[in-house]
Order: sequence, then C-alpha cells, then structure tokens
Amino acid sequence: MSKFRIIGLKEIKNLIKELDRGLRDIRFLDNFDCFETEVTIPNSSELEIRNELTIIPTRYIIVSQSGNGLVTKGTSTWTKDFLYLYNNGGVDVTIKVIFFR
Repeated sequence: MSKFRIIGLKEIKNLIKELDRGLRDIRFLDNFDCFETEVTIPNSSELEIRNELTIIPTRYIIVSQSGNGLVTKGTSTWTKDFLYLYNNGGVDVTIKVIFFR
C-alpha cells in the first residue's frame, strides 16, 4: 500500500482525490494494533499461541478456516505472553486469525 499525504493540500478537490486514492487500498493489519497468524488446532484441544503484541488483546477474528470445527476462546487466561484458542470440533482445523485490542 502506498502512503498518502493530506497535510498541505489547499484545495478540496485535491484532498478528495488523495483520500480516494489512499482509502481505496486501506488494510486492517496496517491500521490497527494487531497481528495475524495461521495455526492448526487438533480436535477437542486448546492451543497456546505466542502473543506478538505488547498488550493483552481483547478480541479476535477468524479470517480463514479449513476443517469442520468450532473455534472459541480457550479456558486458559490470556496473558502478555500467550493466547489460547480451543477447537470444539471432532477434526483438526487450520485457521488464520487476527488478534487485536
């Protein structure tokens, strides 16, 4: 993604043009304090995931999944070092997940 600059623009049409160009390619990972990881969680198991943030995240989004499982927050407490997700299904699942504030 190319960075865009709106400081110093004196005409509204130039501001609109620059915002249109910059916001068209905006990405979630570039704009939030977050990290994305891909993991495989065995069936009926909790998986420990290293926390790559300096804070304890409060949310997560599964953005991709293969395998028929239901992945939820684990029963272990999230810390500054590790996060935990649980696969409630009967088969292994591979997920790509984003953790964020």
